[in-house]
Amino acid sequence: MAARKTQFDPWELLWRYVGRLHRGILRSRAANVNSEHLRAQTRETVQTYFRQARPELQRLGLGESHFAELDESMQYLLRLSSGHNSKASYLRTLKLLRGLRPKLEAVKELVIGARTTRPATVFSPSKLETQILNTLDQMVPSAGLSYRQVLQDLESVGRTSYRGTAAELREVVRETLDHLAPDAEVVSGPGYQNEEGRATPTMRQKARFILKARGLGDTALKPSQDALQVVEAGIAALTRSVYDRGSLSTHVSSTRREIATVKNYTDALLAELLQTTSEKAS
Repeated sequence: MAARKTQFDPWELLWRYVGRLHRGILRSRAANVNSEHLRAQTRETVQTYFRQARPELQRLGLGESHFAELDESMQYLLRLSSGHNSKASYLRTLKLLRGLRPKLEAVKELVIGARTTRPATVFSPSKLETQILNTLDQMVPSAGLSYRQVLQDLESVGRTSYRGTAAELREVVRETLDHLAPDAEVVSGPGYQNEEGRATPTMRQKARFILKARGLGDTALKPSQDALQVVEAGIAALTRSVYDRGSLSTHVSSTRREIATVKNYTDALLAELLQTTSEKAS
């Protein structure tokens, strides 16, 4: 009777394969990795990441921004396996991969916890805040946790600093934009150009990309001047405003009133990005 294979979850299986590959490369005495067996193990490791582990993390709720470094390292590892490349290159890449693991595992546990438990309710969110919170919890759980923390901070009594609150607000916007508009999609969009002094899309460009694409899709049979006006003049400018004020507030102790004002802008932006429609309760 055949022995039963032990089943591992995709994330654990990935790191078992990474460890196996690392041990095999270390044992190799050649300057280059010429062994077809080791190169096949490399390809199997990369395939396990892209076909099993990554989709599982996405299912749990990790946003695209969490995968950028791991994606790049895995793609490089795959390129190494296509030829007789140096042992040192493999070891450097595997070291980088292993260094990324603790941070991703921390985020993984965070989002799992967000799905299974909720902190004691110490705030009374409005209808719009509840819609935003519920949508973020489903779409980008780590952003949902940040948004919940902002609500708790603004309801707390006697708080002397809102620096952390400002940083949480900025993370909510950044993670939402990164999830809805990954860099690669924005860059490949028609007419895209980097803004002066920037090597990657700005938050403003990401918001414009999301809403412009959504507007054109919803009005495929008729032009919508109103939608373009919201995208180009309203929401894009608002995103930039939230980002600039949020960045400043990280370095300067902010008053509750200033943070509340920034949050109101953030709520308006998130309502557009997440397609919530209810007006904020007074």
